[in-house]
Amino acid sequence: MANETWCDHRNIQELKSFCSPDLEFLTIKCRPHYLPREFSSIIITAVYIPPQADTLMALNKLYLTLCKLESIHPEAAFILAGDFNKANLKTRLPKLYQHIDCATRAGKTLDHCYSNFRDTYKALPRPPFGKADHYSILLIPAYRQKLKQEAPTLRSVQRWSDQADSTLQDCF
Repeated sequence: MANETWCDHRNIQELKSFCSPDLEFLTIKCRPHYLPREFSSIIITAVYIPPQADTLMALNKLYLTLCKLESIHPEAAFILAGDFNKANLKTRLPKLYQHIDCATRAGKTLDHCYSNFRDTYKALPRPPFGKADHYSILLIPAYRQKLKQEAPTLRSVQRWSDQADSTLQDCF
């Protein structure tokens, strides 16, 4: 299911799956070998919404599922990716950020990738795999840890001499 060099299979758990004529999705929880401290885990959802789907029903089902998962895993990083066709998840979940800003099929952006962090990825279009009719997208991480977002502070420390140290001890 996942590359062993990224996440051991023992650290992957299926959380939810759903299949209907309007929506298909699979949600897993991963705890990769390396994960920034501010995240407890990564919750990944693969989504397919068919072109003829009732998008309102599909987006509502995704919304309810994600709200429940966010309440159970408040410190997790959430990633949703897949073929959304004409559906736009931002209408139901405005706090999620869309990372794909280039066309993925016939001049339209049908494939989306959302996360709960702004400016997390930069999307680069790539050729389709095999006989697929959608372009593939390479997402390059652009996220910086909180630790690296702030400039280091410079502090000056005054060191006491041995004589000042003994003088200070005599005071007490």
